[in-house]
Amino acid sequence: MAERKIEGFDHKAFAKNLATQAGQVVPADIPPADKKFVVDIVYKFSFLCGDALVKDETINLNGQQASLITQFIGEWSFHKSIDLIRSKIDPSLREGILQRVAFTVFEIAKQATLKRMPQEQIIPLVEHHVNVCFKQALEDLKKKGVLDDKAEQDALSQSNIDAMAQTEAEKEAIGADMSDTKILKLASLALLIKNFPQAKLKSILSKFNKPEREVLIQYLSMKDLETKIDTKITQRCLKEIKQTLPEPQNMSMERIQKKIFKIVKNSDKEVISNIIKDERPQIREFVLCAAEHDCEIPARVANVICKYLEEKIL
Repeated sequence: MAERKIEGFDHKAFAKNLATQAGQVVPADIPPADKKFVVDIVYKFSFLCGDALVKDETINLNGQQASLITQFIGEWSFHKSIDLIRSKIDPSLREGILQRVAFTVFEIAKQATLKRMPQEQIIPLVEHHVNVCFKQALEDLKKKGVLDDKAEQDALSQSNIDAMAQTEAEKEAIGADMSDTKILKLASLALLIKNFPQAKLKSILSKFNKPEREVLIQYLSMKDLETKIDTKITQRCLKEIKQTLPEPQNMSMERIQKKIFKIVKNSDKEVISNIIKDERPQIREFVLCAAEHDCEIPARVANVICKYLEEKIL
């Protein structure tokens, strides 16, 4: 018998994607072993949620609704696991607490979705029940004698979701102090460099002051940035960036173009295509036609692309 499916909802891939996203935003103060726990628990509970929705023949959900319920599970598993880690709750107790939270989120989000409640009403409803459930789980452990008053209060005083919201608000405040033109330029630059190796990104980011760097990092983390900026605006901003960047005397665009042309000429075309398949069209065109025409890309950026190709090929 074929496995039941919800159109537009691949629960295995979605759970994996949520776990990957979680790994990217785990706070810096969380140790590596605990970070792995967070990522694993987000995947586990998101997968179980999606699997339950797919197999439940008594409900009729579309892909968007199933994704929303599963995302609630992933997000709250993430936030409450961080709260437990920061409050130093014994690792052996964490999963049991989080399992109760995940079950609560699943039932509340599912029922609210089936009742066709708008998302803006579901969000605070789920949060309220999460807080009630989390507190009850801690109280139950205290009654069993495995948790003392201090540990309980430490856990209840934590709120990673509020901390992240505050951080985002601060980032927006930083961005508000900048001109629209500067923000557009930073967004355009983020589009250009977002797929560069981490070492290259770190080097580029170090050239900016803190406020600009924070905004640039924010844009680099956006998964759908390409859909939010008009291509013509991007091209204009990149052209203006090129005009303002100083050109090092030892960095000749002509020499860089010749070098890239040589790399492409002496390499397997399929290998080159795979390396640049996710890049912006202007980057792909630059790499494949480097020696044939002038390019609007700044020499400094072109040199980074050249070194990136060399690293991948070698």
